[in-house]
Amino acid sequence: MAYFLAGDLGGTKTLLALCEAGADGNVVLVEQCLKSHDYPDLPTMLTEFLASCPHSPESAAIGVAGPVLGERAQLTNLGWTIDRNVLKSRFGWRQVVLMNDMVGVAHAIPVLAADQLFTLNEGRKDSEGGIAVLSPGTGLGESYLCWDGSRYRGYPSEGGHVDFAPTSDEEERLWRFLRARLGHVSYEQVCSGLGIANIFSYLVEGKGMEVSSDLSAALASAEDKVPLIVAHGLSRDCPVCGRTLEIFLDILAAEAGNVAIKFLATGGLYLGGGILPRILESIDPATFMKKFIGKGRMAELLAGIPVHIILDSECALLGAIQAGGCLARQG
Repeated sequence: MAYFLAGDLGGTKTLLALCEAGADGNVVLVEQCLKSHDYPDLPTMLTEFLASCPHSPESAAIGVAGPVLGERAQLTNLGWTIDRNVLKSRFGWRQVVLMNDMVGVAHAIPVLAADQLFTLNEGRKDSEGGIAVLSPGTGLGESYLCWDGSRYRGYPSEGGHVDFAPTSDEEERLWRFLRARLGHVSYEQVCSGLGIANIFSYLVEGKGMEVSSDLSAALASAEDKVPLIVAHGLSRDCPVCGRTLEIFLDILAAEAGNVAIKFLATGGLYLGGGILPRILESIDPATFMKKFIGKGRMAELLAGIPVHIILDSECALLGAIQAGGCLARQG
């Protein structure tokens, strides 16, 4: 039997799975979700996880929320440095693949089932066209897939860190507020969990909108303000939180259109990450698509692009399992 480890290492949480690669596909034997900040480094986390596993893996495929350069990966929102050779030596693994977590999501796209997707625009899918992936989570991940003549291959991008381009007077005021604080304002700073917190701060501190004393106290004591902002935005009991989600979705739709153009995503634009499935009820497809296609002469092209929200919260892990299975079967 060929056993392998698959992982999705994020700034907030990490998913790990011990898997078996068989002729008919991959079987997950053990899976755990761990809080990344509870551990000083990845080897410590892996040692604890593997102690609970009935078999020892021979190889590993790990998606990382940050750039992978050569043998090393840097987690953008956690501060860890992951070294492929250190992992091989520490755990005796034959092979280790480190990939950007968005490449992991890309690996999963071709095997996603219809019930794992929520469609915003049916479009006209080109079966060999480029595919783009945009995932607002703790940060903002982007990746893309290209058809090589026989299958899709996934590639990384750090496009979430490019300059934010406002498309309305409100967004321009948001940009000015954040530029005064941050210097450089990227899409990640306005289109992610970080972005939701930043938009909320702009509305309260920059625009003077008020929240209730109870919510203000809860936010002040919260380790992570984003779940509270999202919850109150969905319940519509706080105008500031509701407006925060509206601005966030407008910016997301505009950046999704940018990404679809840049990668000519006639095979589809897929929206991943953990935020969107939680706020699905607040997403109006018509409103989203109006912002998505608002690119002047590119509007007709964008109107034909399929747009889907990935509902599977473990999509990046699924992609790592796909990659790890291929690695294990190579022997």
